[in-house]
Amino acid sequence: MKSLLLAAALVAAAAVPALADTWTGVYGNTITSTYSDGRVVKVYVNDDHSYSVVLPDGKTLNGTWADANGQSCFTLSTGGTPSCFPIKEYQVGDTFSGTDATGSFTGVISAGR
Repeated sequence: MKSLLLAAALVAAAAVPALADTWTGVYGNTITSTYSDGRVVKVYVNDDHSYSVVLPDGKTLNGTWADANGQSCFTLSTGGTPSCFPIKEYQVGDTFSGTDATGSFTGVISAGR
């Protein structure tokens, strides 16, 4: 009986499609974020849950991201308040808005790095 229940559980699990990471469609691509003051930064999201931000002066900041409690949050390795977005499967062509410690911005996801 136990083996029958285990087999049924495995079949049920196989029937449920695996959920992709929130940012799967962004790996290997670029998020261009334009701030309300005109600044433009490039963001690169990686499948190991790391990311980097290239500032207008060329300086690069690094951090990690995680999905929890209905939000996808990005935290710089230097600390500070995370920037969070609703969980969804972001893809090339998507546009979204956000706010971080330096201001509000609109992000556009484009193909390639």
